[in-house]
Amino acid sequence: MRIVFKSEDFAELCHVREYAEGFEVTDSKGIRETKTEMTHGGMYSCIHRIYCPGMVFSMIEGALDKDLVQILESDFPYLQMHFELSTTGCLYYPDAQFEIDTVIYGGSHSLLFYPALKGKLHYLKKPLSYSVEIELSLDFLRRLFHDDLEVLKEFGTNIEKNRPAIMGNRSFPITPAMKRLLAEVRDCPYTGSLKKLFVEAKVVELLTLQISQINASETGKKALKKPDIDKLNEARDLVVNNLHKPFSIEELARTVGINRTKLQEGFREVFGTTVFGYISDIRLEDARQRILREDNNATIAEIAAISGYKNPQHFTAAFKKKFGHLPKDLKQNA
Repeated sequence: MRIVFKSEDFAELCHVREYAEGFEVTDSKGIRETKTEMTHGGMYSCIHRIYCPGMVFSMIEGALDKDLVQILESDFPYLQMHFELSTTGCLYYPDAQFEIDTVIYGGSHSLLFYPALKGKLHYLKKPLSYSVEIELSLDFLRRLFHDDLEVLKEFGTNIEKNRPAIMGNRSFPITPAMKRLLAEVRDCPYTGSLKKLFVEAKVVELLTLQISQINASETGKKALKKPDIDKLNEARDLVVNNLHKPFSIEELARTVGINRTKLQEGFREVFGTTVFGYISDIRLEDARQRILREDNNATIAEIAAISGYKNPQHFTAAFKKKFGHLPKDLKQNA
């Protein structure tokens, strides 16, 4: 199993990635990790890969001073969970006219399948940014669903018939819950067999969130048109940029030009949570990162206040409900 990468501009980017059959891992603990770093001609990349049976979890930091195109070709069916966290975007254009293009801009994710890769991969110009690619074997996916891919609807049917597909036929916004899981893998404190179990569990959680969000969107896709989705994305951006002075639902709906009901129902459909649930998720994740910072000497009460909680007890209860442990326990282990 391999993917051949070629570049018409840089010979240094021509290489072959070799995979074990079915992404198997022969190391005794069932996990292997690699880290590679490259700087060349206005490009920088740092890739941390975690190999577990049936999957490859790649965390990619990079910067480009101009757009980059790579030609690639694989000799095996390719299934990937893709998360463009802070990049400008990644686009794959297959050579075959009947195959669907993959377009994933910053802040979006996709679940995609190709019987084999053969086409051009476009990376857009970007400052230092971050993305995650999780490659899965078909056997891994089938084991998860006991050989019944019906839960994946049309996407599962296409996999069984060996046809190219993107679940939901487009990319979807990355939710705060997805960001938290991706950060937990990045910051994983375990090694060896425990890390293997941890990474596998987080990948299953991420896949569950992807499928749930996309299925929900498919169910309500007749009600939401592109102008509505654009307004919901605008509302999400306003929420993110005004966390410490949040809009009321009425103000948010009026600002983006959508009625209150469509805002509330559409926001839940597209982003997997309510407007205030989204705000709470981001605040709690920010608080978690503050606690984990080595140079942070703030008390839990101070972090609660920074995160928008007037009552530290309310903050502690919300934190425990979301992460499963108290903030003081995380601080003691930080």
